[in-house]
Amino acid sequence: MVQVTWASKLMLRWGLGLILSVHCLVASAQASEAGLRVAFVYNFLKFIEWPALQGSQFSLCALGAQDVTRQSLAQLDNKPYQQRRIKVVYIDSLDVVAQQLTTCQLLYVPNTGADLQLPQSFPSGVLLVVDEADPNDARVGISLQRTADNRIEFVMNEQAIQHAGVKVSSQLLKLAKKRKEGGS
Repeated sequence: MVQVTWASKLMLRWGLGLILSVHCLVASAQASEAGLRVAFVYNFLKFIEWPALQGSQFSLCALGAQDVTRQSLAQLDNKPYQQRRIKVVYIDSLDVVAQQLTTCQLLYVPNTGADLQLPQSFPSGVLLVVDEADPNDARVGISLQRTADNRIEFVMNEQAIQHAGVKVSSQLLKLAKKRKEGGS
């Protein structure tokens, strides 16, 4: 029979603690990034106006949002926005995308929704914001991109923004990278 010494117990506990700590740090980093990306989306609303918007509700739709992204978006539900309330609408199935788009003002596609096929065109009044978007996708109005030095920046496509019929503040336009024709 093998005897376990106090030193081996200590090493076992230390190793287990290290493994759990690393797992928690990874989960925390994922939550922080998802929360940061959702914060970008929320802060965009402060600098974008929907002139044709009527009613008391602003619909922020999220395609394929899961886990920590969904939790972060839930914090925006019912927040005030330009004398209206934000209504977060989760779209989890391609079957309802076209139907839901008629009620969305902003469609956010986080990384977890990237596998879901988007319609070829969007109705006027819908601004598309995508995490890590294909630089050649002309439908995307704002793309959140990770830089080589691990920062998040946003790229704006002025043609998609014009198609959405929204007015973007000059302050936000100055901060954004501009999408180049045929890519970013």
